[in-house]
Amino acid sequence: MKMFSFRPLVGVTLAAVLGLSLNACSKDQSGNEPKLQELIIALDWVPNTNHTGLYVALDQGYFKEAGFDAKIVQPSEDSTSTLVANKRADFGVYFQPNMVKRLNKGEPITAVAAITQHSSAGLLSLAELDAGTPQDLQGKRYSTWEDPVDDAVVEQVVGAPLNKIPGESTDATTALRMNQFDYIMAYYSWDGIHAGIKGVDTNFFYLKDADPVFDYYAPLLIANNDALKNNPEKYKKALAAIKQGYLYAAHHPDESADILVKHAPEINVELAKKSQAYISPQYLDEQGDWGRFDYDRWDRFFNWVYQKGLMDEFTPKAGVTNDYLTQ
Repeated sequence: MKMFSFRPLVGVTLAAVLGLSLNACSKDQSGNEPKLQELIIALDWVPNTNHTGLYVALDQGYFKEAGFDAKIVQPSEDSTSTLVANKRADFGVYFQPNMVKRLNKGEPITAVAAITQHSSAGLLSLAELDAGTPQDLQGKRYSTWEDPVDDAVVEQVVGAPLNKIPGESTDATTALRMNQFDYIMAYYSWDGIHAGIKGVDTNFFYLKDADPVFDYYAPLLIANNDALKNNPEKYKKALAAIKQGYLYAAHHPDESADILVKHAPEINVELAKKSQAYISPQYLDEQGDWGRFDYDRWDRFFNWVYQKGLMDEFTPKAGVTNDYLTQ
């Protein structure tokens, strides 16, 4: 599922950092501090609780302790995957379904960490539409950004044909209330909770409840293949720092929500708190670890995509690795 409507972060824009080498270094005035290596992390959308662990790692000094001067940025024009593929960002927040198009094009990107272990993607509609099951949405107006994989998933869940309304919306609840469409693919962890805060009665159908194959990885972190090969220790150290951030957020949801709002003050505090309470447990797997992919689950979704004719070829563990994660 694609997230959209990019805008600059407060105090940090992509343009401000792209003029710097990804290997740029800095030190304090005494000249005695170890040099810090530039680390650029590109978000997928506006700051939200998918990104909390990144802000915690920045705020708590985990990046600096690992030797990095980290910048968290939002792309204003190019997509996150394009920035990573062109080595203009070290990491990017992305989604397994959206990787299909990029892998088909041969883009040199690999998923290196799962931000959440289970997807909260689903179909959001107003309660007044009176949809008791996803199939009740058949024939209703579906808001689409015309990603073929997303549309194929929705068609499988709802039933063909889809009544598509192309477009983008940064506020799904408001768009639903304005009758721009009848339902949209959204994330409960943000959009579903946002609707509740606004006092809007909605129905939400998780995609993974319709078929476990749709419990794909979203969101995740991607990195450049050549960069991973040429500097593996850099990526291992950076991911260890990021892991610290997400482990903190998993165990301290209230405090980590405060950190998120500190760095992105435009976020509604109540939304941050409630969303964080929901998503913090989702960061960890059954063993209490962060970041690791279940290759079988990854392959099941990509095999489904391949069977639908949307992937050029199916290769086990295509575009994914756990090799850069610490134990």
